[in-house]
Amino acid sequence: MAAPGDAPGDSVYLVGEFVDPVCWYQHGMRGVLQRSCAMVDRRVEQGMAFLDVRERRLYTVIGVTHWSDPRAEFLAILGDTVAVRARVWRRGDSRALAIAAVHPWRAQPLPTYRWWPWHWEWSVLLGCGVLAALYLLAIGPWRRRLGAPDGGVEWGRAAVFLAGIAVVVLSLQGPIHDLSDQYLFSAHMVQHLLLSQVFPPLFLLGLPPWLRERLVAPRAVARVWNGLTRVPVGFLLYSAVFAIWHAPTLYDLMMRDHDFHIAMHLMVMATAVLMWWPICGGSAVARPLPAPAQMLYLFLLGIPMMGVAALITFAGRPLYEWYALAPRFLGIDALEDQRLGGLIMWVPGGLFWWGIMSVVFFRWAADEARADDAPVPQGSA
Repeated sequence: MAAPGDAPGDSVYLVGEFVDPVCWYQHGMRGVLQRSCAMVDRRVEQGMAFLDVRERRLYTVIGVTHWSDPRAEFLAILGDTVAVRARVWRRGDSRALAIAAVHPWRAQPLPTYRWWPWHWEWSVLLGCGVLAALYLLAIGPWRRRLGAPDGGVEWGRAAVFLAGIAVVVLSLQGPIHDLSDQYLFSAHMVQHLLLSQVFPPLFLLGLPPWLRERLVAPRAVARVWNGLTRVPVGFLLYSAVFAIWHAPTLYDLMMRDHDFHIAMHLMVMATAVLMWWPICGGSAVARPLPAPAQMLYLFLLGIPMMGVAALITFAGRPLYEWYALAPRFLGIDALEDQRLGGLIMWVPGGLFWWGIMSVVFFRWAADEARADDAPVPQGSA
């Protein structure tokens, strides 16, 4: 099924309502209230339009090919929420539809998804490509100029860093991106966890210690960076972005506005890097946390996420219009999909923090054991 809205000359699938232009523009009417307005005698015929409710976009209808009496059937369906398959034409900022099929939105046909080839987003590929290229130059040709210690390239760290870049590409391209943008809230939660919990530690741990220190060495950079990453500033920034990101009004706006969507993804990724710095920044952290404090920090990180997950999981109705009106991929009900997304955030997302806490604990225990096994210097009491 094509993505809703912008495929010029192709079949598109939209969810919304038919609109009478006079009732819409002159009287500001929506829904079935338009029917009495549209049936006024001796009114000049003004045609019909279609409002895409998910995208908040109005189309001029230039044909309904399957209706035998378009005017009568238009009046009968005016203001009802429906799903349509149509062909779209664009001229400048105007869009027009020739509609080939109309379905009640609660009885939409199940969508089909073409798993390959992927739709590639050039901005993601460009951003990830530039970041990977700068990293490879820094650890390769530029390493001496940047003050790297003697020794070869740390290919293990390079693999970790490039794995982080691959996580971003796989999150923002292909099936995860398409399913989350068009159909499934639960797929969006998978995308969110990959960008906030998997990418940042891979990104930071992939930077060699000397490169981390070099990046934050300039005094102005260090002042700003240390202020943003200081506990609990990074924690609070990430938690605030996380909570705002799931407010229904902003969430639906994000899904309708591609630029806003990109900005929100960048905010999530950036604040997640700030949040992870006290754990993964190593020797470059201005005020390192001892292992017990790191475990407490990780435990507290999961609390806001569990609170948001609980609100989403136990909601009695779909919270997000974008997904409530979406075609039901694989027949998954909108409320079931929302609860699945909340559980993904709650259970795998929560267990992830406990997994990292376990890593910190066992490293701390190993360091303590090595300190206890160290030989006592001669002459010490």
